Amino acid sequence: MNLTKKRFILLLVTILSIVAPSTVRITTENASIPKGTIFMNHQQGRLMSKAHPNAVVIANHQIYTDWVFLWWLAYVSDLAGSVYIMLKKSLASIPLLGTGMKNYNFIFMNRKWDQDKINLANKLDEMDLNARGVGRINGNSPISGTEQGKYVWDESKVQNTDNKWPYWFILFPEGTNLSAGTRAKNKEFAEKSGLSSFQHVLLPRTTGLQFCLQKLQKSCDFVYDVTIAYSGVKANEYGQDIYRLGNILLKGKAPKLVDIYVRAIKLEDIPLYDNDKFHDWLFQVWKEKDELLDKYYKTESFQLDPELNYSVTGPCKVSILSVASILLFPVLTLLPILYLLSKKVGVF
Repeated sequence: MNLTKKRFILLLVTILSIVAPSTVRITTENASIPKGTIFMNHQQGRLMSKAHPNAVVIANHQIYTDWVFLWWLAYVSDLAGSVYIMLKKSLASIPLLGTGMKNYNFIFMNRKWDQDKINLANKLDEMDLNARGVGRINGNSPISGTEQGKYVWDESKVQNTDNKWPYWFILFPEGTNLSAGTRAKNKEFAEKSGLSSFQHVLLPRTTGLQFCLQKLQKSCDFVYDVTIAYSGVKANEYGQDIYRLGNILLKGKAPKLVDIYVRAIKLEDIPLYDNDKFHDWLFQVWKEKDELLDKYYKTESFQLDPELNYSVTGPCKVSILSVASILLFPVLTLLPILYLLSKKVGVF
């Protein structure tokens, strides 16, 4: 399944690199990510990375293909098959794609915490246990369950913990992408809650992210905080209106430059079990995103100090060998079929 998951994003990025190519500029914070972690492989003509496995990736949400660029970032880190994404439940009903995402064990949310909590806990427990080598992949199974449906595991039954499966868990704490409609609802919610709304991002939701980090605490090493900006979008515009899926796939209208700023936050530095402090921490992260985007819309750059940050630019594409791996299986499947058909009609 992980191999299928990897081939899906390889195929999607290959299609986009042909019909709607984009260049990506990735900037990392030197204090939390060693310089050169993301680098340009000139021999292959593409970006590569040595990012950590077992990480939660949080990002602002502007257009429907944000997750494609984050999944591609996992690919350059050799983690394309280890990606899990949190999505709104309505996406599960998309023909074909919805079924595929279910098979990939992506997590669909109703946005009603009482309905989501048990399902989320079970999914996260499996991710965490498999990453530590004591999950289903090692032959372990839940020994019981609560009345509410929460699985109970016994890790002591697993003797060999060498078989470990990493993860990159991607989620958007804003819950939806920025648009005129979501901005208005967000502003109304902020006023009712006594909060200050942001200019370029929506207010993040704390409950879900805090719960996820608590559940993954034993295996998660870092939270990768990602800020994404797109060329061609002005401060008073919305990326989702400019880069609609139809415009990207049918008209080839994609951002010429995708700016991605990444910093790593150690899980031990996040106040996971103090609700007020966690709220303040996450809102501070989002305030800094808002300030970065404000600079970007004014100057087309995050205006980061080059002494404190490292940037590398390259195309959003996959390796030629990866493309070949996508085609290999269908070609090998087709050849014997063609041979049998040719025998039937007497060609050979």
